[in-house]
Amino acid sequence: MSSSSGTTPMEATATAEVDEKLYSRQLYVMGHEAQRRMMASRAVVIGLSGLGVEVSKNCILAGISGITLCDPFPATSYDLGGNFYLSEQHLNDNSGSRASLVCDSLSELNPYVDVSNDTTITQETLLDYSTNDAKNDSIVSELFSGGVTCVVVTIPLPDETIVALNRKCREANASFIYSVTAGVFGQVFCDFGDNFVCSDTNGNPPATSQLDSIILDDDGTVVVKVLEDGGRHGLETGDVVTFSRLQNAPEELVQEKKEYKVKFTGPYTFQLTDVSASGGGENTGTRAAQGYITQVKKPVTLHFKSYEELLPETPTTLSDFSKFDRPAFLHAAFRALTQYREQHGHELPKPGDIDSAKEILELARTT
Repeated sequence: MSSSSGTTPMEATATAEVDEKLYSRQLYVMGHEAQRRMMASRAVVIGLSGLGVEVSKNCILAGISGITLCDPFPATSYDLGGNFYLSEQHLNDNSGSRASLVCDSLSELNPYVDVSNDTTITQETLLDYSTNDAKNDSIVSELFSGGVTCVVVTIPLPDETIVALNRKCREANASFIYSVTAGVFGQVFCDFGDNFVCSDTNGNPPATSQLDSIILDDDGTVVVKVLEDGGRHGLETGDVVTFSRLQNAPEELVQEKKEYKVKFTGPYTFQLTDVSASGGGENTGTRAAQGYITQVKKPVTLHFKSYEELLPETPTTLSDFSKFDRPAFLHAAFRALTQYREQHGHELPKPGDIDSAKEILELARTT
């Protein structure tokens, strides 16, 4: 579970009782504290196409306190393939916005969650909103009046709008997520503030391993080797460990229940960075020892950049080590798609349009 530093509406009211029967399965995964924070948080979802309705559905089923749906755009034929609440009868001009069409169905998923539909924000507001737009800024500010803790944008919007919404979230100490999909590809941007405290960076149980030996180098560096039959130690530089049930281990180097910072030196070895000893002579060498090593999870403060700060850069996250160049290509493609929309009245290219495909390719090459 993670939280933003400082007092937020979520932290101030995270005292609700948890319905263990209703949320029994996710309690095993997240725990009571994380569930209470979930039940005290409020979110705004902008965009109720396929991705937006899926995000909303998951938040409601998870037990969020309240969620505001914001999407003034009408349903299109493209929505029918992703939004499971929309059908062909919703495609006429008088059906209403996507948010209004799905609000009632989403609210039926969990009676404990307050689901509302925002009707104050228009299409023009989202497409023309900027940081210097006083008129639209007062309208958007109403979204944050109820103690919003997270804003999620799931439809493509102009860069100026995303920058302005992101800045508004920072002012309100709320998290900001921007994610869009294009076919089988997708992109996501997260800004959780300048000082975001994460109590568990990977969600895995603490790493454990058996001690094999302790190595004292000539320079006084203390290196721990784990039993290779037990597998890799799974530690990273900066992790903290403790030792237990030690046998034949030199007390001047390691002690039980004491915490030690480690530096990764190999899959079966790591250095104790806050321990040093006199090297040379009889003290140098490998000492066989027995015992158990357990990782201690420590909170980590993360510093996020805003969307405006990242625009000139090429931020990517490697997900497939066999395709090192793929993230940069996908980032260029999405940036080209954004430029195409802004040059064509915020419209996406039609499927099978060769001329549009060539234009986007050229934009990607020159970006």
